[in-house]
Amino acid sequence: MPLKTIISLCIFILCCAIPPSNADERDDGLREFKQGNYELALNLWLPLAEAGDREIQYNLGVMYSEGRGVEKNIEQALIWLNRAAEQDDADAQFRLGKLYTNGEELKQDLVIAERWLRQAALNEHGAASYYLAQFYAHGKGLKQDNDLALRWYYRGAKNNDIASMYNLAYIHETGQGVPVNLPEAFRWYDKAARKGAADAQANLGQLYFSGRGTAQDKILAFVWFKLAAEQNNQNAEKNAQFTFRQLNKLDQQQALTLFEEYKKKFLR
Repeated sequence: MPLKTIISLCIFILCCAIPPSNADERDDGLREFKQGNYELALNLWLPLAEAGDREIQYNLGVMYSEGRGVEKNIEQALIWLNRAAEQDDADAQFRLGKLYTNGEELKQDLVIAERWLRQAALNEHGAASYYLAQFYAHGKGLKQDNDLALRWYYRGAKNNDIASMYNLAYIHETGQGVPVNLPEAFRWYDKAARKGAADAQANLGQLYFSGRGTAQDKILAFVWFKLAAEQNNQNAEKNAQFTFRQLNKLDQQQALTLFEEYKKKFLR
């Protein structure tokens, strides 16, 4: 899925299949936006959006929904987000789903929210799959169904959604609606932890410390506790200190060395 030009400064403009003049206008609009010349950016992007460029339509929807460079206007945001979503832009579909779910910017409508979230999820949008799973898990706008919630959590995790990974791990660790499966819990805590999720790191430390779902390894338990503690998880800091005291001096040195290595890889 193309990265959206508004969301990050690390942006790549996809120029393939775009006429050179349009690509220039995209680039010029991005440059003006980054320099704070929002009116110029808007003038450059509007013709592209009107011509049907769904990525620019999404960008305008974000601008109006968040007041980025323009006066916040949820009605204009909905116009552009809907136009992009109707062209099957998954990010636009997801943003519409969130707006109708949260009910802060406009009246909550879980029927519309579910429709757009489902479409985005079917387009492999990880966060949309997570939202849909939450709808099923908690009976929000849909009949409560643990099996369907699990299915959508798996789909979200497949599409790199960290919250879906964590929920899968927790569900299998605690047996919520499924039999307890500690190896599966370990697998998903490990994936989420390696993407920097502090709670997953703390829970992974617990599994290593107790040898549940994996072989006991107090060195790795310390490392994951300490990584979570670096992200202000206070219980993890206490667990890291407790675990460290149980290691001999050689293992303590190995644990500290491994922590520094993992810190570079797995802290967000």
